[in-house]
Amino acid sequence: MKFIIIICMTLLMTACSEADFEELVFRETLKYNLSDTCGKEDAACKTAVDTQTKDCMVKSNWRQFLNNKDDESESTRFKREFYACLVDAEGKPYFVPKG
Repeated sequence: MKFIIIICMTLLMTACSEADFEELVFRETLKYNLSDTCGKEDAACKTAVDTQTKDCMVKSNWRQFLNNKDDESESTRFKREFYACLVDAEGKPYFVPKG
């Protein structure tokens, strides 16, 4: 519920295009789910998710993924590249994609 409120408030406070809105929703959904996966005690993981998600979306070509989300190989490619991009201070990924 908190997530929906944040999205709505952001929309009310800024004028954005459909593409901007789609990016915002995708990014915030990723951040919400990944922060939850980090666990309550892992502040470094949550910080990495918060600060690295946007750049990692760009590096892993999130738009290509959304345009081909029914393609299993595209899904695998995106997950592999995106999760490998979210790293700790030593450069080790916080997450490993399943499959």
